Amino acid sequence: MKQKILIRVAMTDDPTRAKAMKTAVQFKGVNAVEIKGDHRNQIEVTGVEVDMIALINTLRKKVAFAELVSVTKVEPPKDGDKKPEEKKPEEKKPEEKKPEEKKPEPCCQPWPYGYGVPSSYPYPCDPYNQIGEPVYNQDPNCRIM
Repeated sequence: MKQKILIRVAMTDDPTRAKAMKTAVQFKGVNAVEIKGDHRNQIEVTGVEVDMIALINTLRKKVAFAELVSVTKVEPPKDGDKKPEEKKPEEKKPEEKKPEEKKPEPCCQPWPYGYGVPSSYPYPCDPYNQIGEPVYNQDPNCRIM
């Protein structure tokens, strides 16, 4: 449920207002924060399932005294209120030639001889990032168990 929460905070200057807005934006579910009121001492927080008690307590700790003024439910616009939009014909653009893409180097390189086989590679391969044919090591001494 989307809701608008109006909170009155004791804010007298712009740095305090900025700090209050920054504090409010960090909460989970907050979509928008606005400064309202005649004296610019109210914050309107719009969001989904915002914990207003925790928000007010945090504003009291970090900024100044804060009190809850109102909480209202935001109704989604109805389908009948929408105006039909005019569809514009799409302009056809000439096809652009794409430059040839370089094939990426294999991401898993064999380990140098004499150092033993590690328990795991430091940078594992990303299986979704590989493009093209697999690269096989032609060295007969390479063994995979």
